Amino acid sequence: MSRSRMPGTLAAHGAVPAVSFNAAKYLSVPEARSVTVGSLSAVGNSEERETEPSVGQRLLWFLDRYRGQDGALNCPMMCRIRGPLDHSVLSEALDRVSARHDALRTVFSGGGRKLRQIVREPHPVELRQVDLRGEPDAESAVRERISEELATRIDATEDAVRCTLWQVADDEHVLCVNMHHLVTDSWSCGVIFQDLCAVLDRLAGGTRELPDPGWQFTEFADWQHGALESGELKKQLDYWRRELDGLALPPLPSRIDPGPRSTALVRGELSDATVAALRSLAVGQGSSLFAAMLTLYYATLHRTTGRTDLAVASLYANRLRPQTRRTVGFLANMVVLRTRLNPSAPVLDALKTTHATVVGGFLNQGIPYQLLPLPGSANDGARADDIVFQMLAEPVYSITVGDLDIEVLVPDGVGSRFELELVLVPHSEGFHVLLFYNEGRFTAAFAEEFVQRFVAASELAAKNADLPVSRIC
Repeated sequence: MSRSRMPGTLAAHGAVPAVSFNAAKYLSVPEARSVTVGSLSAVGNSEERETEPSVGQRLLWFLDRYRGQDGALNCPMMCRIRGPLDHSVLSEALDRVSARHDALRTVFSGGGRKLRQIVREPHPVELRQVDLRGEPDAESAVRERISEELATRIDATEDAVRCTLWQVADDEHVLCVNMHHLVTDSWSCGVIFQDLCAVLDRLAGGTRELPDPGWQFTEFADWQHGALESGELKKQLDYWRRELDGLALPPLPSRIDPGPRSTALVRGELSDATVAALRSLAVGQGSSLFAAMLTLYYATLHRTTGRTDLAVASLYANRLRPQTRRTVGFLANMVVLRTRLNPSAPVLDALKTTHATVVGGFLNQGIPYQLLPLPGSANDGARADDIVFQMLAEPVYSITVGDLDIEVLVPDGVGSRFELELVLVPHSEGFHVLLFYNEGRFTAAFAEEFVQRFVAASELAAKNADLPVSRIC
């Protein structure tokens, strides 16, 4: 287990949350508007225009203005490119991806009720190029540059996207498309990666599919405002009123004398055998690995707090409608997943309860987090998003485009804007367990013990899910 301090805090991890189901009801897809950029057709708007932001963007803007002195709201898409890369071709590909997605050309002005998002017309993307081939250790140098880049704030009033290409060898580069969270989310980063690979392939004479983006983000924002005003989302709001009624947030063992906020990280590992056993267990119950891991997080929180009524916040992709499956923008929405844990019940029973909670959250994820009926000041200043759980979906690790091998990178130097966030990152040998915590509030000893308990609970549950919850950690 290892522990480290974070140079800055990030709101997202550059990968897709692992919560996904099939939705049954959709709206019709509006006709796309096409503009031509070079020889490739791009779907986007060709003229500058000003629109109202979404509810979620207003919250992020507030956070950016009052807490955004570092990279707290950066959301990067990163990849390693091996092979004979033509820099001018990459620049052209970035231009065309930007032309496809209005969000990548969006800046913000005003504030409060007067906050507006301005979609600029398609224009060349600035690509900063840095040659590290002369460094004694180019790989260490690029890791250091990445940390600096991700910790540096993006000014969304000027340009919400910042692109850097580091060359570490004659045939190896690292690309970082660093974006303000106002214009993207983890799902969007995956879309951008896929689109970039497809455009590079087409520029090389290939025929890789380049799907229609569906809605532009401003269309989603317009739909959201209309749905809230018309009462279309009333049933979802009613669900959350019932689900969160009487919720009291669990106390966590904090420092007696809290210090300034600073993000730190404790790492752990789950083996592939443990993850495979838990996945098999979940599937056998008609559930998901996400629900199984969340159950174990609940169990660890119960052991830590003594509470059986527990609430954990988690980010859902919020893309039930097919029009939004390839939309780039900040659609992700925080939901609060509440459970009543029975310590004497088997882990299997707890999993069934968690599964119902996860599905309920999925089906009602359209209500913006800011509008959820959450506990107020009676909770000693605690917030419903103090305790967060994320399990990232397994990414497409690499794609071959002509003579190029392009590999997704998920930087481990990211942080969190939350008080306590557990993130599970899949890799070829299991899961990286990342616990981000506010070291001004929690001690390193607490964080290390928490990770140890979570890992131990996971290993025990994988071997015997009939054990009672109280016995696994």
